[in-house]
Parts: sequence; C-alpha cells; structure tokens
Amino acid sequence: MSAIESKYRNEIEVERLWVTTAISNSVLLMLPFPVLIVIDLWHTAPHNQLLAWFAFSSLTHLSRWSILHYYRSRKQRLAANITLYKMLVLSAGALTSLGWILCIVLFLDIDDPANVLLVCLPPIIQAVGAMMSWFAYYPAVLMLSIPIGLTFVFELLYYGGEHFIAAAITMSFLPLLSYYYTQKFSDMLNHALELSFENVALRQESEEKSTLLETALENMGQGIAMSDENDGLRMWNARFSDTLAAVGCQVEPGTNLAQLLAAANPPLPVSAQGPAHYHLPGGPVYEILQVLLRHGGRVITFTDISNLIKRELALENARRDAERANAAKTRFLAAASHDLRQPIHALGLFFGELSERVRGENTAHLIDRIDDAIDAVNSMLSALLDVSKLDAGVVTPELQACDLAELFERLHAEFQPLAQENRNTVRFRPGRYPVATDPAMLERMLRNLIGNALRYTENGRVLVGTRLRGAELEIQVIDTGRGIPEDQLHEVFVEFHQLHNAGRNRRQGLGLGLAIVKRLARLLGHPLQVRSALGKGSCFSLRMPLALKSAPRPAQAGQPLLATTLLTGKQVLLLDDDSSVLESMSGLLSRWGCRVLAAASLSQALDELARADSAVDLLITDYRLADSVSGIDFARDLRETLGYRFEVLVVTGDTGPERLREADASGFPLLHKPVNPAKLRATLQHLLGAANARS
Repeated sequence: MSAIESKYRNEIEVERLWVTTAISNSVLLMLPFPVLIVIDLWHTAPHNQLLAWFAFSSLTHLSRWSILHYYRSRKQRLAANITLYKMLVLSAGALTSLGWILCIVLFLDIDDPANVLLVCLPPIIQAVGAMMSWFAYYPAVLMLSIPIGLTFVFELLYYGGEHFIAAAITMSFLPLLSYYYTQKFSDMLNHALELSFENVALRQESEEKSTLLETALENMGQGIAMSDENDGLRMWNARFSDTLAAVGCQVEPGTNLAQLLAAANPPLPVSAQGPAHYHLPGGPVYEILQVLLRHGGRVITFTDISNLIKRELALENARRDAERANAAKTRFLAAASHDLRQPIHALGLFFGELSERVRGENTAHLIDRIDDAIDAVNSMLSALLDVSKLDAGVVTPELQACDLAELFERLHAEFQPLAQENRNTVRFRPGRYPVATDPAMLERMLRNLIGNALRYTENGRVLVGTRLRGAELEIQVIDTGRGIPEDQLHEVFVEFHQLHNAGRNRRQGLGLGLAIVKRLARLLGHPLQVRSALGKGSCFSLRMPLALKSAPRPAQAGQPLLATTLLTGKQVLLLDDDSSVLESMSGLLSRWGCRVLAAASLSQALDELARADSAVDLLITDYRLADSVSGIDFARDLRETLGYRFEVLVVTGDTGPERLREADASGFPLLHKPVNPAKLRATLQHLLGAANARS
C-alpha cells in the first residue's frame, strides 16, 4: 500500500464506489429484454411463469436503478454508509443474477436455436455490462457473472449433450474473463485515483508552503525581493517595499528590478561579488546581498546592520581599551619585576658571600633555612620570567629524539620524596618508544604536571605512563586527587588561577605551572588535553610524534674547573647603576679571586678602564643602565673602542617581551636577576673556559 493510498484510503474507497453509481441510468436499458422474452415466449411458455418472472426481473432492475440513482446524487451519504451501500449493491447483483438464472432454467429450450439465442444473449450482455461498469467494486461483478456462467454451462452440458460441449466450454470462460478484466480495470481506477489524490496532496502542500513562505517573508527582519529571468519583479515583502518607499520608489508587480534600484535616491548598489552597504541619508545602514538564480532571475535582500555596526564599534573600542589596559599592566609588571629583582639579586649575592664566611656547625641550619627562602623567591620570579620569555617568543625548541626511560627515571628520583611526604604512590611507565621533542622543555612540562598532581593528591596514586596512538605517543599524568570541576577545565591554564588554594599557600606555587605547560605545548606543537572528575582525579595528556631512533646523548661535560683555576686573577669590569648590586657582586667576585673594576655609570667605567694596568677579560653589565642606555650597546661600543675581544655577560631584571627579544637577538649570554651565586660562578667559568679554548 502506497503512502497516498494509506493516507486517503477512505476517500479513495468512496470514489471507487461512486464510480459504480455511474451506470444508474444504463440499468433501465435492460428493461426491454424481459419484455421481448415475454412476447417471444408467450405462446410456448406458461403465462403465469412468464408474468411472475417478468415482475421479479423488472422489480430487481428498478431496485438497482433506485439504489444507484439515490447514492449518485448523494455522495456525502455514500461516504457515511459505505458498508450499507456495498451490501445493497451485492444484494441487487445477486437478485439480478437470480432473475436470469430463473430465465435460463424455466425458459431455455436447447432444441430451438432461436430460443437459445433469445434466452442466453440478455444474461451475457448483463454480465459483460456489469464487468465494464461495476469493475470499481468487482465482488458485485463476480456475484452477477459467476452464477449465470455456471448455470449456462450446466444447462448446455446436461440437456445439450455432446453437441454443446464447445459452447459450454466457451461459456465457462465468462466468469474467468469477468474476474481478469474486472481486476485490470480496478487496478487502472486505483492508479488514477491515487494520482488524483496525490495531486490534491501536492496542491495542498504547495498551498501550505506558499502560505508559510508568505508568512515567513512578511515577518522577516530583512527586506527581500525576487525577479524572473527578465528581471521583472515577481515577489517581495513589506520591508522591501518600505525600504524602497523611503528612497522614493514605488514597488509594483512586473516592474524591472534593475530600473527600480537605479531610480532610488541615492541609487541602491548591488554586487554579485559580495555584500554592498547602503546608507540612508540620516538613517539606518543596510547590507545588500544578491544571489543569482540558476534558471534566471535573482534574489536581493536588505538587512539593517545599524545596530551591528554600533556593536562592532563598541567591541572594537572595548578591545582597544583592554589592549591598553593589558599593555599598561605588562609595563607595570615589568617595572615592578625589575625593581623587585634588583634588591633580591643583591640579597642573594650578599648572602652567598656571607654564607662562605660564617658557615659553621652552629650556623649551618640557619643558613640553609635562609637559602631555602631565597630559593623560593627566586623560583617564583623565575616562573614569571618563563611566562614572559614564552610570550616574547625568544624561546626556540631544539627537536631531537628523546629516550623517555632516562627522563622518567630522573623524574622518579626527584618526585619520590614529595610523594612520600603526602603519603602518595608515584609510578612511571615510560614504554620503549623514543619521541621527537625538545627534551628540556618536555622535562619542564612533566615536572610541572607531576608536581601539581602530587600537591593536590593525598593518600592516593599518581601514574605517569605512555600510550601508543598510531604514529604518535601520548604521555599521561593520572592522579586520584580531588579532581577539577568541568567549568574550570580551561581556567586552570590561566595565569595565577589556582583551585583549592584560597589562602595562597606558597607551598602550592603561584598558579603559573599549567600556564607554562600550555605555552610550551603550543610552542612544540604537542596537543595538550585534560580530563577530570570531581572526587576521582584528573588526567593530563601530551601527544608528540614518534622518533625513528634515539639520538645519542651528548657527552657529559667534565667537572667544571675550580674557581681558582679560571676566575683567579681575571680582570672583570662590573657595570650596574644599583649600588647594592654593585657592592654585593664586587665582594663575591673578589672572593672568587677576580680583580674587579666596579662602575655605576658609563663615564665611571671608562675611567676605571683608563686606570687599569691590564686588559679586561670579562664585562658583566646590567641590561638597562642609567639614562635609558642599553648595556648591550655599551658592550659593542666598548669592544670597538678597545680593539680586542673580551667576554660579555648581561644580567637583567627586566622581563618585558620587547626587551627579552632584543637581548636574545644580541647573542650575548643572559642571566636574569636574581642570580644564584653558584649559577653565576658556573656561567663565568663556562665563558672563560670557552675563551681559553678559542685562544
């Protein structure tokens, strides 16, 4: 059953039955046949039988005509009484068939050919006529044709003998033909009715869509118009009319759209390449879009974008204000960082010198505590510096094959004490695949992730493992800690954002670790993901490509030469405009055996060099000197003035991105204040050792 037949089943059934009422008038055409039979058989058949049969046959035909005529003129009545109508039609067919059977049984004379023709022909005409006209309801056709056909066959075979065998066989085909052709005609009618109702459904759907389209067009916030292949205006909405009316144009059906747009004051611009803007004098701003139709014609829309333009201007102003505020914040933080680093740098150098002088059994514990406090401050400032370096773009990754087994072994040794402190279990599963990455940056990221996992997990487990993902390896740091709320999964990578640390406990860091991890992952092109469930734990993962093979580890450098072998007797020019830094570093360098020329300004530095009795071996200069002079520029100029090469070390407390990029481009080694004395000594030994190797 098709969808249309299923949807309109009752309506199709009514139409099928109504078709059967079309023969209401043709029924009366059968009335002359009983009259002719009575007249012809009046002298040979009993009169009472003829009259009774005639009355029965005539009454049956008139009853059929009455039923068909009644429902023919009352179609709605037919729809409400389908079952009753079917019963009436079947009953009328059965009675009509019975009338002709009685005619055959009572009046057929096999020995009289004229009688056979007279008695047989009207029933056959009746059966064929029913087949041609009642095919819409073929049960009635079968009710009429099958009994008549079977009666003929019986009469011919029983009374006619072998002479009527051929005639009997021929008559036996009458029911079969009736069924076959009735079925064919019925299928044709069904198909025609389905097509008719399908057209009705399509027309209704089209009308509904047209109504919906008109309603939608009239309620659109845009003005819209469509033209035909000759650019004649076919359809538009009220907003389009109002827009054109505002510029002096009247919209009418069939008007040429191009002429209508050109007649506007000012003319309306239309472009096939993209949107065009139209400013009404002292009024709104419209965006005009044109779409060319495939079979000719075009669609034009007018959209009022006045509010959008205002919002964009407001957003642009807000963005500029935010950028100015961010730039001001950056400048403030850079200045504050520089000013803070100077005294801390001096403090570290003073303490380094002092600790060497007074360390003893009674002072060792106090010295270690002070050293821990200074290291904590240095680590916090270093984290800020790392963020500044990454934002400035001065960090360049060095990709190589990295063996995770050695890295994981080193991290395990480092974090095992912290895990035991929080009663945690930490396990490392490195796998056997090397990866292509920057080993130092990867170690920094994993150190931050593992440190965070251990800080926020107590009496739990932390697993650092790997999973193979095709041509990539995924490193996962999984903990069973407190977890992260879903709405905070992205916020944890924002600077200074910390969960579960409302009191800003220094032991839980500054909230910069994950911000650094995110920047390093972006720099290396290693996708970073986080999954978490409150109360169950978190999983941070990094993906990186596999390496073909592990790169050979660089040869371990030998133990650095003692300060007495490289620093002793070296002439060092120290330039810094901060007196405390100058004093502390001078004392520390002197204790390491250096001959120090200390200067707080450029002129003083030149005076010290003029009085020196030997060439300078090393210049240690602040990046930003008095009067906005760059220590890098001074180092270059001094090399040209003196005419010989000496080593240069730049020490700075400035973290501004622009200054970091400039310092990185200079090629001079750079240390950031505050500088740990041990790191300072190692750097100086490396510079002087490299100079000795070159010479």
